[in-house]
Amino acid sequence: MQKQYDRRRFIKLAGASLATVTVGGLWAAPVLAQEKLLTSDPTAQALHFVEDVSTLDKSQAPTYKEGSHCGDCVLYQVASEKDGYAPCGAFGGKLVPKSGWCAAWAAQPG
Repeated sequence: MQKQYDRRRFIKLAGASLATVTVGGLWAAPVLAQEKLLTSDPTAQALHFVEDVSTLDKSQAPTYKEGSHCGDCVLYQVASEKDGYAPCGAFGGKLVPKSGWCAAWAAQPG
């Protein structure tokens, strides 16, 4: 009888542990990636990132296309947008403003 008791206890503990890890992971993942991109970030500087495209010195951005901004870039994750910010693939998922721009800008297909 001792073996059945140990097996049952193990299964209960394993199930509870798995549920805790799963729920904990789902809760923690969005929190970790919700950091706003700073203009002082080395990658942001290398890609000439600006928080507002109207402040962009277009003479320093030869790849700029008139009317382009983060909100219409393929790297801007529109589905995750909140309060005008969304994760950007060019910056490791850091949040960028919809009105921003950088040299990694690429038009959405279609």
